[in-house]
Amino acid sequence: MKGSYFVPQVGQVYQNRNDRSYLCLSVEKRPLLNDTTAQMRRTSDGWTLTAHGLIRYEDGTIEWNYSTGGRWSESK
Repeated sequence: MKGSYFVPQVGQVYQNRNDRSYLCLSVEKRPLLNDTTAQMRRTSDGWTLTAHGLIRYEDGTIEWNYSTGGRWSESK
């Protein structure tokens, strides 16, 4: 399935390819889409991370190249 880099929308919930839902908290758009980062919070348990190089697939699911700064949110 084909995917392409995209800029997520703050406040939108996205379905990851691992069947987990993530809420987009903030975005840092960069000149190259594959450099864009977003703060994402897993809706099931509050795990929050910075996703780098977000990709959306034809079926609407997403994933990212890698993540950093994973932590438990204070508002689980």
